Amino acid sequence: MSLMEERKVLTRERRLQTLSHYNGALEGLRDETSGAQILQRVRTLTQVSPDEILYALRILSTIKDAAVVVHGAVGCATSGLGYHEEQPFRWYSTNLDERDTILGGDEKLRSACLRASRETRAKVIFIVGTPVIAINNDDVQSLILEMSEEIDSELIFVYTDGFKTKTPLTGYDIVSHVLLKYVIGRARVKVDGDKASGAGASANLMPVNLLSFSENPESLSAIISIFRELGIPFRLLPRYASVETIRQAGNALASVALNPEEGQYLSEGLEECFQVPGLCLNAPVGLKSVRSFILHIAELYGRSSAAEEYVEKQESMLERELGGVSLAGKRFFLDAPLSLLPGLLETIQHFGGEVVGLSVLSVDMESRSYLEKLSSLNPGTSVVVANGQPFEKANVIAKRKADYYLSYGEEVAFAGEVPGCIPVSMAHTAILGYEGIRQLIDRIRDAVPWSLESPELYKKSWLRKSANWYVKQKVK
Repeated sequence: MSLMEERKVLTRERRLQTLSHYNGALEGLRDETSGAQILQRVRTLTQVSPDEILYALRILSTIKDAAVVVHGAVGCATSGLGYHEEQPFRWYSTNLDERDTILGGDEKLRSACLRASRETRAKVIFIVGTPVIAINNDDVQSLILEMSEEIDSELIFVYTDGFKTKTPLTGYDIVSHVLLKYVIGRARVKVDGDKASGAGASANLMPVNLLSFSENPESLSAIISIFRELGIPFRLLPRYASVETIRQAGNALASVALNPEEGQYLSEGLEECFQVPGLCLNAPVGLKSVRSFILHIAELYGRSSAAEEYVEKQESMLERELGGVSLAGKRFFLDAPLSLLPGLLETIQHFGGEVVGLSVLSVDMESRSYLEKLSSLNPGTSVVVANGQPFEKANVIAKRKADYYLSYGEEVAFAGEVPGCIPVSMAHTAILGYEGIRQLIDRIRDAVPWSLESPELYKKSWLRKSANWYVKQKVK
């Protein structure tokens, strides 16, 4: 069935057999994920961690000329504010209480949508579901139909509930599905009509869709500067894009996800529904992948010679600037999306560092191929597959005696309490492109030991236990 015909998105567990619980050796993870079916595991103890609702908010609240109404308790909305330090977050909450959980919150939703439209004049208002809606079963779609005549903004319901998946990346898929079906899909009719009348743009002027879901502004700036330097037209979406920019995504030369794990659903949808080819490229992290990324896209526009010259120049500059850097004798624990790890590993090893541990959010039938790109690692390298769970990572960091904990996410403070470990956050550091290599190495060189001004986070008794103490084989 076509993606456009589906009413809701399947969870990543059902669609890709996603594994979100594992703690063991790299060799064991490869074995467990190499067959026709990925065996699932469970955690008997978990810490609070993001769900698909927060990942959906991470995208929706950055879309220009759009507003977000979070239909649920006020906490479901405010918990998403931490993702939006870069720009204002135009959000509203229906602030449902215990009574609304039983009797429904239709009137509060109507009021919030009217207020959002009046105050923001948004082209689109995204109504985000929450666990409360999953319980009281509000008929949001019927309310949207009723309000279509009395509100100027287009209302779109985003089906999230926080219950069905352990993989927050499903939130990106849900947003991608909504954009494909209700935003991009409605613009395609006009684009096709233009082509029929001979007004279509020539291929060499059509942009490439750069699909961004979690990249910080520093990384995006590093990639955008490359495209501008080479004169390659691009369209950045869905993050930081306007509604109109997203509407035109079906009219592009190709699409490429900056993080293949996150952008795969949108890329496949654009190809299936709008015949926009999806490029299967590694994330532009590390020298080899950055070179391949640039040359492949430049070739689409007949600019291979200029791209090769640019790549040679940038690599020579990096050698002059960082040629004397040495990470020899330094041990690293890397915490990042699986598709970014090969490039990060290449960079650390290029400067003489050793990677002794890894943590990824999940592994599935499509992303498991990246495990084979970590062949330079010892098969016994520790791997934690988890959404959050810093207590497990602290255990591994202590046992592997990592000198640095390098994290793509927001959680780094806990590593400062592990003796001998220096936490390094990449949350506001470019890691894409050549600038990403510069900033990453500078960040490591500038990092100094520090400790939380608080009681000991993890007792020595926990650090002595087996790291996989709470991870068990799932029994049906």
